[in-house]
Amino acid sequence: MAQQEPFDAVEVTDTTGKLFTRTRSRRYMDWLRIGVYTLTIGVFAALFTTGVLDRAENIVFDAFQRAGGFTRTDPRIALVEITGETIDEVGSWPWPRRYFAVMARLLDQWGAAAIVPDITFRNETTPRDDQDLIRALQRIRTPLYLPVEYELRRDKKFWIHGLPVVIEKSDGKMEWVHSLAEIEASAKGLGHHYFEPDPDGVLRRFSPELSSGTTVFPQVALLAAREISGGPAVPEKKDVRATEILPWVAGWENRFTRFSYSDLIHSYYGLQKGMVPVISPEAVKGKICFIGVTAGGNAESRMTAFGVSCPRVALNAQIANAALTGQWIRGVPRPVNLLLILITGVVAAFLFMVLRGPVALIAGFCFGLGWLGAAFAVFRFARVWIFPAHPMLLIFSLFVFSAIYVQATATRERSALFHLATRDGLTELYVIRHFRLIMNQLVREAFMRKEPLSVILLDIDHFKGINDTYGHLAGDMVLKKIAHTLVTSIRKKRPFSQVDFAARYGGEEFILMLRKSGFRETVERVAERLRQKVEGLSFEWDGKPFRVTISLGVSTLRPGENVPDPMVHRADVALYKAKESGRNKVCSE
Repeated sequence: MAQQEPFDAVEVTDTTGKLFTRTRSRRYMDWLRIGVYTLTIGVFAALFTTGVLDRAENIVFDAFQRAGGFTRTDPRIALVEITGETIDEVGSWPWPRRYFAVMARLLDQWGAAAIVPDITFRNETTPRDDQDLIRALQRIRTPLYLPVEYELRRDKKFWIHGLPVVIEKSDGKMEWVHSLAEIEASAKGLGHHYFEPDPDGVLRRFSPELSSGTTVFPQVALLAAREISGGPAVPEKKDVRATEILPWVAGWENRFTRFSYSDLIHSYYGLQKGMVPVISPEAVKGKICFIGVTAGGNAESRMTAFGVSCPRVALNAQIANAALTGQWIRGVPRPVNLLLILITGVVAAFLFMVLRGPVALIAGFCFGLGWLGAAFAVFRFARVWIFPAHPMLLIFSLFVFSAIYVQATATRERSALFHLATRDGLTELYVIRHFRLIMNQLVREAFMRKEPLSVILLDIDHFKGINDTYGHLAGDMVLKKIAHTLVTSIRKKRPFSQVDFAARYGGEEFILMLRKSGFRETVERVAERLRQKVEGLSFEWDGKPFRVTISLGVSTLRPGENVPDPMVHRADVALYKAKESGRNKVCSE
C-alpha cells in the first residue's frame, strides 16, 4: 500500500500563500472599516447641516436648563399681574382704558423706574377712556415703553350689500401693528414682544431685534432694561447671536417681585383715604414694572424648558433680568459645533479601531459620558451652549458599527481558523483527524437509527512513479484534480442529514463516507463511477500527457457496530486486495 509522501514544503508554500491572502483581505477589511467610519461621520455632518437632529439637541438643552439654569434675579424687576381673581373682581377682560390711566398715575407717583405694559392700545374705544389714558400718559415722568406687534397683515376689504369686496390681499405678509398714535407719542421707546416657539412648541430663543424693510424694533424688555441700566438702547449686532437663547430663571413665580393689579389699585385709593395700603409705595419705588395678563384663559403663554407655560409678561421679565444681571447663554456658532462633531467622530473612530471587545464598550461609554459632562460643565459654569447630542449619537453609531464589525470579523476569523484546522492545505478536503470526529458521530447515528453507512478507501495507482517522473508539483496537480473529482461526485448540496464527506487519508489515499448507502449502492453507483471518471481524466505536465488510475476498497457498517474502526479496516483490506489483483478496480470487503 502506498505510504504518505512528504508534502511539507508544498503545504507550507500553499499555507503561506493563504496567509498572504488573508493578510491582504484583512487590510481590505480595515480600509473598509475606515471608509464606513468616514461615511458615518459625513452622514452626521450632513444631518447637522440640515438640522434633522436639532430636536435631540433641544431635549438635552432643556435638561441642562432644568439641572443648571439661572437662579439670580434683579430686585428692580416687578410684575404687575392681571390675574384671574383680579378679572373676577374688576370685570371681564378687556378693561376700559381708564383703568390703565389710574395704574400709570399710580406707578409714576410711587416712583417706578419704568412702565412696560404687555398691551397694545391699537383700537379706539370710547372717547372718554381714550382721552383719559392719553392725558395720564402725557403727564407722567416715568419712562414708558410700549410694545408693537408683528403679525399677519389682514385683507383690506369693504362690504356691499353685506358681501365682502377685497381691495388688497395680504398674501401671507407680516406687518407692524402700533398703539393709537396719540398714545404711542407718549412712549419713550417702542419694541416688539414677539416670541416664536420651536416646532415642538417649546420657547427657547427670542429675537433681540426684528426688522421689516427699513423698520427695526428691539425687544421691548431688552430695550427698557438696557436704557434703565445705562446700556445701549439697541443691542449691538455682535450681541444678537449671544442673546438669542432665552435664559430661563427657574421658578420665576417665586423669584420675581409680583404685584396684583387690583391690590395696587386698592392701595392707591386707600392711601388717599388715609387707610393702610396693602402694598406700600416704597415697594414699587425704583422698579421696572411689567404689566400684563397672567390669567390662564386670557394670557398669551409659551411652553418653557421646565414643562410649564409662562405668560408673555413673565417672558419679558426674564429677558430684562438677563440684561440687568448679565446672565446670558452664549451659543457656539454652528461651524464650530460642526468642527467639534468631526473631531469627536475621528477620536471615537480611533478608539474603536485600537480597542476591542468590552474595553471598546467601556471606552466608548466613558468618552460619550465625558463629552456630555464636559458640555454640561461648560454650560453650567461658562454659560456657553455646545451641542452634545450630535457627538453622543455619533459615538453611539460608531460603536454599534464597530461592535458589529468586530463580531463579524471574529466570526470570519474563527471560520477561517476552523477551515485551516479541518481542511487539507493542498486538496481542501477534510483532514483525517477531523474526518474521524465526523465519522464517529455518524456511525453512532446510523447505529441508533438502523440506517446504512458505507466508506470507500481509494489510492492513486503508481503515484510514486508520477512524482519520480514528472516531479512533486505534477503530483500535487494530480492530487488536486482527483480531490476535485471526488467532491463533485458526492452529495454535498443537500440537507445535512444527506450530505456525504470526503477526506485526505494519507499521502495519495482518500476516504469517502456515504450516508444512507448500502453495499450495493456504494459499489455499483459510486465506487465504480469514481474509478471510471478518474480513468477518463486526461493529465498533462510540461507538454507530456499521462493517465492516472485509482484502486478502491468498499465496506459497509455491519449490524451491531457502533464504532467505525472495523468498517475502515475492512475497506483497507479490500483496497489492498484491489491493488494486489492488478489495480484500477473496485474490491469490497
